[in-house]
Amino acid sequence: MLAVSRGSAFRWDVATIFKRGRLSDWKSESVSSFGEYLEVLGVIAAVTVVSWFLPVSYHAMGHVYLLVVILLCLRVGRWPVLFAAIVSALVWNYVFMPPRMSFSVLHFDDGMLLGIYFIVAIIAGQLTARIRAQERYERLRERRATALFHLTMALAGARTLDEAVEAALRQADELFGAQSAVLLAREKGGLTLHAAGSFRPGEQERAVAEWVAHNHREAGRFTGVLASAEGLHLPMLRAGQMLGVFALRLPAEVAALSPVQRDLMEGFAVQLALLLEREQLRAAGEREKFFAESDRLHRTLLDSVSHELKTPLAVLRSAGDKLDTEDARKRTALTGEIRTATNRLDHLVANLLNQTRLESGGVRPQLDWCDVRDFINAARRAVGDAMTGRVLKTEIPDDLPLCMADAPLMEQVIANLLLNAVLHTPAGSPIQVSAGVDHAAGAGRIFIRISDRGAGIPAELRENLFQKFNRGRTARAGGLGLGLSIVRGFMLAQGGEVTAGDNPGGGASFTVYLRHLAHGNVPNDDR
Repeated sequence: MLAVSRGSAFRWDVATIFKRGRLSDWKSESVSSFGEYLEVLGVIAAVTVVSWFLPVSYHAMGHVYLLVVILLCLRVGRWPVLFAAIVSALVWNYVFMPPRMSFSVLHFDDGMLLGIYFIVAIIAGQLTARIRAQERYERLRERRATALFHLTMALAGARTLDEAVEAALRQADELFGAQSAVLLAREKGGLTLHAAGSFRPGEQERAVAEWVAHNHREAGRFTGVLASAEGLHLPMLRAGQMLGVFALRLPAEVAALSPVQRDLMEGFAVQLALLLEREQLRAAGEREKFFAESDRLHRTLLDSVSHELKTPLAVLRSAGDKLDTEDARKRTALTGEIRTATNRLDHLVANLLNQTRLESGGVRPQLDWCDVRDFINAARRAVGDAMTGRVLKTEIPDDLPLCMADAPLMEQVIANLLLNAVLHTPAGSPIQVSAGVDHAAGAGRIFIRISDRGAGIPAELRENLFQKFNRGRTARAGGLGLGLSIVRGFMLAQGGEVTAGDNPGGGASFTVYLRHLAHGNVPNDDR
């Protein structure tokens, strides 16, 4: 990630400190290396040799040695500075105070001068060492903050939880020179090892991690609990909730951890816990949105179905009550109403069943060679009285090849598109059906286009046009808004697609596409 790359220089600094074990940075000021004492002796010896040949008084040499002690404070630790003050005072007395080259009894003035020098050297050394310690502490704080900042940037820039965990573990490996792992807490208890980790804990390490998850405390190496384990296991907690365990296996030569190292490791565990909490909140929000949308669709379905069922049932009940009339013309009219209401109910139930089949994966197309004219004519007959008063214009080339499709599904696709045109256009307006071969798409596709002369597709409906229960404001009564959703599902099941656009002459245009496959002689079905 970009955030990880930009922080590579800072990560190198912190990683170098971990891997090289720079004692001056990570260990206590009370511990100094033997080399610093040798450096103190070397500097004092060099100053003494040079000063031996200079025509200066022993009083001036006290100032020189004091300056040397203060300069050494900038390089060595607290105890080497104290050692430098003692050695320089002794050398000053032995070499330069008269009588030279002896530890003679000093006069009161020289003794007071030597005592003041010794006190000033110690105070100056301690103050300088304290300033150095504060500077070192601030530098380490800055490096820790920089490392955590770039970790936060990497986590924030990740698109998925897996990417974020992987980025965090890679940074942990570099920073600590160790193998790392994250074990995520499951909802029903237990831990799951994330695949991105470089540390693969065995049964013993998993048992330690389970203990950490159960007790909400760190355990493993460098701790007082289960210290025989290979890794250090840190809990990832947020608001008292256990989200997982962050595990680190450091090299065997690492004998102990400094407070700064442990603090940075705990900081990583906190950042990972924040990441997991954010992911849980996002997932909870998605579930809440899903449940809200599901509830909305449920209410919409119930409202639509109840409304759509009441109208034809009321017609059937009313017509049934009046069928015993002796007026032949009235009986004929009632029979027509019954037929219309029955067709409407049949279409409603068919759409509900088809939508259920699509959502449950129950659509299994039976592809065969078909003539486009056959299922267009079958769809026209299936629409029935809904096309009364409409002019259906067809434009199908005589040489249009056969297509590979499921005829019953294509019949329902065309019928739904015809009914959609009827519901969204003024009464009496014409509807046009055209077909052909679209050679623009590589090997070519067979298309069937249904165009009308209505108001067209509203801009607010274009994005969700093929979703279920989606109906335009100007649509006439009759339908649940499932027709176009079913069309899309049936076309995808056959390996085709459906698109919507504007009719150049005004109105809407829906085009379905089927793959154009070359065929030889089609067997004759007449046997």
